[in-house]
Amino acid sequence: MIFLYADGASRGNPGPAAYGVHIVDASGAVIAEMGEALGVATNNQAEYAAVIAGLRFLTQTPHRVLTIRMDSKLVVEQLSGRWKINNPQLRELADQAKSLLLEFEATLEWIPREENFKADANANSALDKGNFSTAADSQLELASIQPRSIRAPRQYLEPTTIIVVRHGHTINTEKNLVSGGDGTDPALSELGSAEAKAAAIEIPKLVKLFALPEPAIVVHSPMLRTTQTAEAIAQSFELDLQADVRLKEIGFGEWEMMDMAQLETDSLDLVSAWRGSLVSAPPSGESVNQMKDRVWESLGEIIESYRGSCAVISTHMMPSRAIAAAALRGSDSIFWNLNTSPGGISVYRFFGIEYAEIFTLNYCAHLQQK
Repeated sequence: MIFLYADGASRGNPGPAAYGVHIVDASGAVIAEMGEALGVATNNQAEYAAVIAGLRFLTQTPHRVLTIRMDSKLVVEQLSGRWKINNPQLRELADQAKSLLLEFEATLEWIPREENFKADANANSALDKGNFSTAADSQLELASIQPRSIRAPRQYLEPTTIIVVRHGHTINTEKNLVSGGDGTDPALSELGSAEAKAAAIEIPKLVKLFALPEPAIVVHSPMLRTTQTAEAIAQSFELDLQADVRLKEIGFGEWEMMDMAQLETDSLDLVSAWRGSLVSAPPSGESVNQMKDRVWESLGEIIESYRGSCAVISTHMMPSRAIAAAALRGSDSIFWNLNTSPGGISVYRFFGIEYAEIFTLNYCAHLQQK
């Protein structure tokens, strides 16, 4: 049996907040002390963060029987299922805590505040002096589950690193022909194959540069050009490949294989209506919204499946923009203004689908001519 003492502190409620954790065994020997500042949060949010952090740490240890002690009646009763959770933010945190609790034989116990003084002191120490952890056997650094910027909102989901690679050149790319997801399926050209190999060599360097986890999977559009790009990357890391039809390029319908300059001359009104619109579609083609919805659905599943890890996505121009739009949460102009070069690499860290850090967009240094 071990005892997890958890507490939160918020100066302003909401205001600058932090959590504190104090974990001991039955004899009172300290297993771990930790604290982390959370930015602006309420006291209840900080208390939930303490429980989540303590349980996350304990999942990396053999300890599975524990008592969680808190001086927060609200958190104890809500996690025990006796009180309803009306606040949507607390409900999300409670869901995360309950998911972690499934791995333990745990008892929740309310204690007077004076008996929780060590966890309280750890929370205030984190506010005053910065984050800390005395858990020598912990493999998960506090910073690894938080955005790198102190100005970013604090997160409670373990992040997923997503590396997006646009496929290399094809003969259609080189001829400036419209090439989408429902037309011909060209292979990489000689230049495109070289770009795919260069991306495969560059990805480990970027992973090391940004101190991110190494890729665990390569998910790709089933089209030939993206499959060949994915194969080059997978071979570099000795990884499995997973095809996902939702990552195909947007369907250009009747515009497939048309010269872009000629298309703008012959169908200027249609092209002008399509550009900048999320709902207009080429004749017999696909709208940006239709493409975005399927790409975001796939992205959400990848994020959920590879929390704490890294997935490489080999895809096309418009799906690459859709993923960037999910990360940036900016205006619709992202779908038209963001350049994604053949062989270009973008690196993100997603905390669920709602928040992301962007490490680099359309990184192309590896594509420079020597």
